[in-house]
Amino acid sequence: MLSLKIFLRYKKYFATAFFFSCFSLVFSTWVTYIPYVAEKLGITEGKIGGALFFASVGSFTMIPLNNWLVDRFGVGRMSFYAVCLYPLAGMAPLFANSYAQLCAGLFVFGMAGCTMAISINSLIATVEKNEKVYIMTGSHGFFSIGGMIGALSGSFIAAAFHSPLLHMAILGAILVLIQFYLKGQYYHIKGEHIPKEKRSLNNMKPLVIIAIIGLIFMVSEGAIADWSALYLKKIVKVNLAYIGFGYAGFSAAMTVGRFFGDWISKKLGSWQLITTGSLLSLLGFSLVLLPYAATSLAGFTIIGLGFSAIVPEVFRMASKVEGVKTNDGVSVIAATTNIGFLVGPVLLGFLAELRTLHFSFLILGCFVAIAFAISATNQYILRKQSIKIND
Repeated sequence: MLSLKIFLRYKKYFATAFFFSCFSLVFSTWVTYIPYVAEKLGITEGKIGGALFFASVGSFTMIPLNNWLVDRFGVGRMSFYAVCLYPLAGMAPLFANSYAQLCAGLFVFGMAGCTMAISINSLIATVEKNEKVYIMTGSHGFFSIGGMIGALSGSFIAAAFHSPLLHMAILGAILVLIQFYLKGQYYHIKGEHIPKEKRSLNNMKPLVIIAIIGLIFMVSEGAIADWSALYLKKIVKVNLAYIGFGYAGFSAAMTVGRFFGDWISKKLGSWQLITTGSLLSLLGFSLVLLPYAATSLAGFTIIGLGFSAIVPEVFRMASKVEGVKTNDGVSVIAATTNIGFLVGPVLLGFLAELRTLHFSFLILGCFVAIAFAISATNQYILRKQSIKIND
């Protein structure tokens, strides 16, 4: 657990990683109140899904502007601004008194979420480059921890407050106060500057390959988040009391894996990590596809372990592409992974309607097999180049 030791030992690294917990705490608090919003406005789940689309539109709208803001103010300062604005933006959909206001509120929330995602991932990538440390995957582990805390405590707090706006306001105030205490550790950090003459479209080619891998894994992650319980209920016929165990095992394994991911990346290298994680995920999918409760539940846990370090590693790799600025590389990955997470559940639902949920999960396994082939090929090419250089 190399990165976890670093976070506990050095305040400056904990300060940057804690942004991820702030991000997930606010997001999971909003998720807790989705049923409240639906009931308040008298809208169906389908309409909620339509409104959530506006969060994605807001996110994509913000990408080019956010890159300019990072260049203008610096990555440390923008991360601080983002954590102050994100809880405020999270209140926007809770204020809604009509469907149009909800869509507008989610558009604003999506913009703030994009700023948060790009700023904090760029901050971690910049710190890694400047200080030669491995903390990206462990930082994403803090996102998992924050999400679990938010999801577990959210319903209890909601019942106590009976006021979503008050809940979000208090949470936001606490997070901002903590960041005021921590800001001295990161506020001064700037992004990197690459002269225009060193930038080239050819530098984008490796970034596209990295983005495809990120897209594949986020398609699968989004699909598992939304459909694993239904798969266990309808296909595997798991007892209703245990249908949530599939995603719980997936999430727990992903959290644990992320705190080992930086050590593995340093030991094996990026492509070896992705190849190994993909192979482990394929083993998990093969168990999920068996029609037995024990194997399916174990399979989801193994998939979580395989997935755990891959998306953070993709962000790390994108930040190191030669001739591409850190925040530009991170923006590309943020955009593609966001698409994947949103498209995954929709794609799986379409395939399930066309055939069955079993077939849908088989296709997800095939996607992961493609990612495995890409990473294994790149690893082989790099190994051959290394042999030639040594010769």
